[in-house]
Amino acid sequence: MEVGVVFAPDIDYEKELGDFLGHKPDNYKWHVDCCLNQPLDLLETRFYTGKLSGRVITNIMTTEYNGIGILGHVFTLPEQRRKGACKGLMGYQMQDFQDREGQMLYLGTGYDSAPYWIYHYFGFQSVYPEAGFMTYSTVPEFETRHFARGNASATKVKPVQWHDWGALTALTGIVGGDYLRSSIYGLKGPTNFEGGFLYLKQNLEADPQYHQSRLLQSETGAIVAFLILQIDEEQNGRLDLFSHPDFWDQAPKLIAAVNLPSGKIVSQTESTAKERIGILKQQGFHQLSVETTQEGQQIVNFQYQG
Repeated sequence: MEVGVVFAPDIDYEKELGDFLGHKPDNYKWHVDCCLNQPLDLLETRFYTGKLSGRVITNIMTTEYNGIGILGHVFTLPEQRRKGACKGLMGYQMQDFQDREGQMLYLGTGYDSAPYWIYHYFGFQSVYPEAGFMTYSTVPEFETRHFARGNASATKVKPVQWHDWGALTALTGIVGGDYLRSSIYGLKGPTNFEGGFLYLKQNLEADPQYHQSRLLQSETGAIVAFLILQIDEEQNGRLDLFSHPDFWDQAPKLIAAVNLPSGKIVSQTESTAKERIGILKQQGFHQLSVETTQEGQQIVNFQYQG
Protein backbone atom coordinates (compact mmCIF):
# COMPACT_ATOMS: atom_id res chain seq x y z
CA MET A 1 0.00 0.00 0.00
CA GLU A 2 1.25 3.46 -0.94
CA VAL A 3 0.65 6.06 1.79
CA GLY A 4 0.44 9.80 1.20
CA VAL A 5 -1.13 13.05 2.35
CA VAL A 6 -3.40 15.42 0.45
CA PHE A 7 -3.07 18.84 2.05
CA ALA A 8 -6.12 20.92 1.15
CA PRO A 9 -6.87 22.83 -0.97
CA ASP A 10 -6.01 20.48 -3.82
CA ILE A 11 -8.42 20.65 -6.75
CA ASP A 12 -6.80 17.60 -8.40
CA TYR A 13 -8.24 15.37 -5.65
CA GLU A 14 -11.70 16.92 -5.53
CA LYS A 15 -13.44 14.15 -7.48
CA GLU A 16 -11.39 11.22 -6.18
CA LEU A 17 -11.78 12.04 -2.50
CA GLY A 18 -15.29 13.39 -3.00
CA ASP A 19 -16.36 10.07 -4.51
CA PHE A 20 -14.50 8.03 -1.89
CA LEU A 21 -16.24 9.90 0.94
CA GLY A 22 -19.53 10.31 -0.92
CA HIS A 23 -21.40 8.21 1.65
CA LYS A 24 -20.86 10.84 4.36
CA PRO A 25 -23.73 13.10 5.52
CA ASP A 26 -24.26 16.28 3.52
CA ASN A 27 -22.68 18.61 6.09
CA TYR A 28 -19.45 16.58 6.02
CA LYS A 29 -19.44 16.38 2.22
CA TRP A 30 -19.89 20.16 2.15
CA HIS A 31 -16.65 20.62 4.09
CA VAL A 32 -14.76 18.12 1.91
CA ASP A 33 -15.87 19.90 -1.26
CA CYS A 34 -15.11 23.34 0.16
CA CYS A 35 -11.68 22.57 1.57
CA LEU A 36 -10.40 20.86 -1.60
CA ASN A 37 -11.43 23.87 -3.69
CA GLN A 38 -10.32 26.81 -1.56
CA PRO A 39 -8.60 27.84 1.68
CA LEU A 40 -10.98 27.85 4.65
CA ASP A 41 -9.63 30.68 6.80
CA LEU A 42 -6.58 29.21 8.62
CA LEU A 43 -7.96 25.67 8.90
CA GLU A 44 -5.53 22.89 7.97
CA THR A 45 -7.27 19.87 6.43
CA ARG A 46 -5.21 16.78 5.68
CA PHE A 47 -6.41 13.60 3.98
CA TYR A 48 -4.13 10.67 4.77
CA THR A 49 -4.71 8.09 2.07
CA GLY A 50 -3.65 4.54 1.36
CA LYS A 51 -3.61 3.41 -2.28
CA LEU A 52 -3.37 0.07 -4.04
CA SER A 53 -2.62 0.14 -7.77
CA GLY A 54 -3.31 3.89 -7.77
CA ARG A 55 -6.74 3.56 -6.16
CA VAL A 56 -7.64 4.97 -2.73
CA ILE A 57 -8.67 2.11 -0.45
CA THR A 58 -8.47 3.80 2.98
CA ASN A 59 -8.58 7.34 4.36
CA ILE A 60 -8.14 9.32 7.59
CA MET A 61 -8.81 13.06 7.73
CA THR A 62 -7.64 15.61 10.27
CA THR A 63 -8.72 19.24 10.58
CA GLU A 64 -6.38 21.35 12.69
CA TYR A 65 -5.30 24.79 13.75
CA ASN A 66 -2.66 25.79 16.27
CA GLY A 67 -1.99 22.16 17.19
CA ILE A 68 -5.61 21.30 18.06
CA GLY A 69 -7.68 19.17 15.73
CA ILE A 70 -10.37 16.64 14.99
CA LEU A 71 -9.76 13.21 13.46
CA GLY A 72 -12.50 11.81 11.26
CA HIS A 73 -13.58 10.26 7.95
CA VAL A 74 -11.82 7.02 8.83
CA PHE A 75 -12.99 4.71 6.06
CA THR A 76 -11.69 1.61 4.28
CA LEU A 77 -13.30 -0.07 1.31
CA PRO A 78 -15.27 -3.11 2.54
CA GLU A 79 -13.26 -5.57 0.45
CA GLN A 80 -9.99 -4.24 1.92
CA ARG A 81 -10.92 -4.44 5.60
CA ARG A 82 -9.25 -6.67 8.20
CA LYS A 83 -5.99 -6.58 6.27
CA GLY A 84 -4.18 -3.92 8.33
CA ALA A 85 -4.69 -1.03 5.90
CA CYS A 86 -6.38 1.30 8.38
CA LYS A 87 -3.99 0.43 11.21
CA GLY A 88 -0.99 1.04 8.97
CA LEU A 89 -2.35 4.40 7.82
CA MET A 90 -3.25 5.34 11.39
CA GLY A 91 0.34 4.75 12.50
CA TYR A 92 1.58 7.05 9.74
CA GLN A 93 -0.93 9.76 10.60
CA MET A 94 -0.20 9.65 14.33
CA GLN A 95 3.55 9.87 13.75
CA ASP A 96 3.06 12.84 11.43
CA PHE A 97 0.90 14.59 14.06
CA GLN A 98 3.65 14.11 16.63
CA ASP A 99 6.39 15.22 14.23
CA ARG A 100 4.44 18.41 13.53
CA GLU A 101 4.23 19.02 17.31
CA GLY A 102 0.46 18.64 17.37
CA GLN A 103 -1.08 18.96 20.81
CA MET A 104 -4.59 17.51 20.91
CA LEU A 105 -6.86 15.42 18.68
CA TYR A 106 -10.57 14.68 19.24
CA LEU A 107 -12.70 11.98 17.65
CA GLY A 108 -16.04 10.28 18.01
CA THR A 109 -16.78 6.58 17.59
CA GLY A 110 -18.88 3.84 19.15
CA TYR A 111 -17.72 2.81 22.60
CA ASP A 112 -16.21 -0.69 22.72
CA SER A 113 -16.46 -1.03 18.93
CA ALA A 114 -13.64 -2.36 16.74
CA PRO A 115 -12.61 1.21 15.74
CA TYR A 116 -12.65 2.24 19.41
CA TRP A 117 -9.95 -0.30 20.23
CA ILE A 118 -7.87 0.69 17.20
CA TYR A 119 -7.88 4.29 18.44
CA HIS A 120 -7.18 3.10 21.98
CA TYR A 121 -4.16 1.18 20.68
CA PHE A 122 -2.74 4.44 19.35
CA GLY A 123 -3.19 6.29 22.64
CA PHE A 124 -6.71 7.73 22.47
CA GLN A 125 -8.69 7.68 25.72
CA SER A 126 -12.40 8.09 26.50
CA VAL A 127 -13.22 11.60 27.72
CA TYR A 128 -15.38 10.03 30.44
CA PRO A 129 -16.03 6.35 31.34
CA GLU A 130 -17.57 4.26 28.53
CA ALA A 131 -17.59 7.18 26.09
CA GLY A 132 -16.94 6.95 22.37
CA PHE A 133 -15.83 10.59 22.51
CA MET A 134 -12.04 10.25 22.71
CA THR A 135 -8.93 12.42 22.96
CA TYR A 136 -5.23 12.05 22.29
CA SER A 137 -2.75 14.59 23.61
CA THR A 138 1.00 15.04 23.40
CA VAL A 139 0.86 17.74 26.10
CA PRO A 140 0.53 16.84 29.80
CA GLU A 141 -2.54 18.47 31.39
CA PHE A 142 -3.55 19.99 28.07
CA GLU A 143 -6.86 21.46 29.29
CA THR A 144 -5.24 23.16 32.29
CA ARG A 145 -2.72 24.90 30.05
CA HIS A 146 -5.09 25.60 27.19
CA PHE A 147 -7.76 27.23 29.38
CA ALA A 148 -5.35 29.07 31.68
CA ARG A 149 -7.11 32.24 32.79
CA GLY A 150 -4.19 34.67 32.64
CA ASN A 151 -5.38 38.21 32.03
CA ALA A 152 -9.13 37.61 31.74
CA SER A 153 -9.79 41.20 30.67
CA ALA A 154 -7.74 40.47 27.54
CA THR A 155 -10.50 38.21 26.17
CA LYS A 156 -11.96 39.34 22.87
CA VAL A 157 -15.16 38.63 20.97
CA LYS A 158 -14.79 37.20 17.47
CA PRO A 159 -16.97 35.70 14.73
CA VAL A 160 -16.96 31.97 14.01
CA GLN A 161 -14.22 31.00 11.54
CA TRP A 162 -13.33 27.65 10.03
CA HIS A 163 -10.18 27.29 12.09
CA ASP A 164 -12.21 27.52 15.33
CA TRP A 165 -13.50 23.97 14.70
CA GLY A 166 -11.02 22.17 16.97
CA ALA A 167 -10.90 24.87 19.63
CA LEU A 168 -14.70 24.89 19.92
CA THR A 169 -14.66 21.12 20.39
CA ALA A 170 -12.04 21.60 23.12
CA LEU A 171 -14.59 23.81 24.88
CA THR A 172 -17.68 21.64 24.36
CA GLY A 173 -15.58 18.64 25.40
CA ILE A 174 -14.60 19.82 28.88
CA VAL A 175 -15.69 17.46 31.65
CA GLY A 176 -16.48 20.25 34.13
CA GLY A 177 -18.94 23.07 33.68
CA ASP A 178 -22.64 23.25 32.92
CA TYR A 179 -24.27 20.14 31.49
CA LEU A 180 -26.56 21.86 28.96
CA ARG A 181 -24.28 23.53 26.45
CA SER A 182 -26.53 24.17 23.47
CA SER A 183 -30.23 23.42 23.22
CA ILE A 184 -30.17 24.53 19.57
CA TYR A 185 -27.57 21.94 18.56
CA GLY A 186 -28.30 19.37 21.25
CA LEU A 187 -25.02 19.64 23.15
CA LYS A 188 -25.22 18.05 26.59
CA GLY A 189 -22.25 17.24 28.78
CA PRO A 190 -18.77 16.64 27.32
CA THR A 191 -19.55 16.55 23.59
CA ASN A 192 -17.75 16.24 20.29
CA PHE A 193 -18.76 19.27 18.19
CA GLU A 194 -17.42 17.76 14.95
CA GLY A 195 -20.68 17.54 13.01
CA GLY A 196 -22.51 20.27 14.92
CA PHE A 197 -19.90 22.84 13.97
CA LEU A 198 -20.55 22.16 10.30
CA TYR A 199 -24.29 22.72 10.73
CA LEU A 200 -23.53 25.95 12.60
CA LYS A 201 -21.12 27.15 9.90
CA GLN A 202 -23.59 26.30 7.14
CA ASN A 203 -26.37 28.20 8.90
CA LEU A 204 -24.17 31.24 9.50
CA GLU A 205 -23.14 31.38 5.85
CA ALA A 206 -26.52 30.55 4.30
CA ASP A 207 -28.85 32.57 6.56
CA PRO A 208 -26.96 35.29 8.48
CA GLN A 209 -30.27 37.09 8.97
CA TYR A 210 -31.58 34.22 11.10
CA HIS A 211 -28.37 32.83 12.60
CA GLN A 212 -25.77 34.66 14.67
CA SER A 213 -22.88 33.40 16.75
CA ARG A 214 -19.96 34.95 18.61
CA LEU A 215 -16.98 33.36 20.32
CA LEU A 216 -14.93 34.58 23.26
CA GLN A 217 -11.20 34.03 22.81
CA SER A 218 -8.66 34.19 25.63
CA GLU A 219 -5.20 35.68 25.36
CA THR A 220 -3.81 32.15 24.86
CA GLY A 221 -6.00 31.71 21.78
CA ALA A 222 -8.44 29.33 23.45
CA ILE A 223 -12.17 29.62 22.74
CA VAL A 224 -13.52 29.96 26.28
CA ALA A 225 -17.20 30.82 25.66
CA PHE A 226 -19.75 30.95 22.87
CA LEU A 227 -23.15 32.43 22.08
CA ILE A 228 -25.52 31.07 19.43
CA LEU A 229 -28.68 32.93 18.44
CA GLN A 230 -31.35 31.48 16.15
CA ILE A 231 -34.10 33.83 14.92
CA ASP A 232 -37.36 32.99 13.15
CA GLU A 233 -39.37 35.01 10.64
CA GLU A 234 -41.48 36.58 13.41
CA GLN A 235 -38.28 37.96 15.00
CA ASN A 236 -38.44 35.57 17.93
CA GLY A 237 -35.25 33.85 18.97
CA ARG A 238 -33.52 31.05 20.85
CA LEU A 239 -30.26 31.84 22.60
CA ASP A 240 -27.49 29.52 23.81
CA LEU A 241 -24.75 30.80 26.10
CA PHE A 242 -21.96 28.56 27.39
CA SER A 243 -18.62 29.29 29.03
CA HIS A 244 -15.67 27.53 30.57
CA PRO A 245 -16.23 27.80 34.37
CA ASP A 246 -13.28 30.19 34.77
CA PHE A 247 -14.56 32.74 32.24
CA TRP A 248 -18.23 33.33 33.07
CA ASP A 249 -17.47 36.87 34.23
CA GLN A 250 -16.42 37.67 30.64
CA ALA A 251 -19.41 36.03 28.93
CA PRO A 252 -21.68 39.13 28.94
CA LYS A 253 -19.42 40.52 26.20
CA LEU A 254 -20.99 37.99 23.85
CA ILE A 255 -24.55 39.21 24.39
CA ALA A 256 -23.46 42.80 23.81
CA ALA A 257 -21.90 41.76 20.48
CA VAL A 258 -25.04 40.41 18.77
CA ASN A 259 -28.16 42.04 17.39
CA LEU A 260 -31.02 40.81 19.53
CA PRO A 261 -34.32 40.41 17.66
CA SER A 262 -37.35 42.56 18.46
CA GLY A 263 -39.53 39.64 19.56
CA LYS A 264 -39.30 37.14 22.37
CA ILE A 265 -36.01 35.33 23.06
CA VAL A 266 -35.97 32.03 24.95
CA SER A 267 -32.90 30.55 26.63
CA GLN A 268 -32.64 27.25 28.48
CA THR A 269 -30.34 26.29 31.33
CA GLU A 270 -30.24 23.75 34.10
CA SER A 271 -31.30 25.04 37.50
CA THR A 272 -27.81 24.53 38.96
CA ALA A 273 -26.06 26.81 36.41
CA LYS A 274 -25.80 29.77 38.76
CA GLU A 275 -23.36 31.87 36.71
CA ARG A 276 -25.39 31.56 33.50
CA ILE A 277 -28.68 32.23 35.31
CA GLY A 278 -27.14 35.33 36.89
CA ILE A 279 -26.03 36.68 33.51
CA LEU A 280 -29.41 36.03 31.90
CA LYS A 281 -31.20 37.88 34.71
CA GLN A 282 -28.76 40.79 34.45
CA GLN A 283 -29.53 41.00 30.73
CA GLY A 284 -33.27 41.25 31.35
CA PHE A 285 -34.32 37.61 30.98
CA HIS A 286 -37.11 36.40 33.26
CA GLN A 287 -37.85 32.86 34.39
CA LEU A 288 -40.75 31.46 32.38
CA SER A 289 -41.09 27.80 33.41
CA VAL A 290 -39.25 24.76 34.74
CA GLU A 291 -39.14 21.31 33.14
CA THR A 292 -37.87 18.04 34.57
CA THR A 293 -35.98 15.75 32.20
CA GLN A 294 -36.12 11.94 32.19
CA GLU A 295 -32.75 12.02 33.98
CA GLY A 296 -34.29 14.08 36.77
CA GLN A 297 -32.61 17.36 35.85
CA GLN A 298 -34.50 20.62 36.15
CA ILE A 299 -34.30 22.76 33.02
CA VAL A 300 -35.28 26.40 33.45
CA ASN A 301 -36.74 28.34 30.52
CA PHE A 302 -35.91 32.05 30.50
CA GLN A 303 -37.48 34.65 28.25
CA TYR A 304 -36.49 38.11 27.11
CA GLN A 305 -38.85 40.54 25.42
CA GLY A 306 -37.08 42.67 22.83
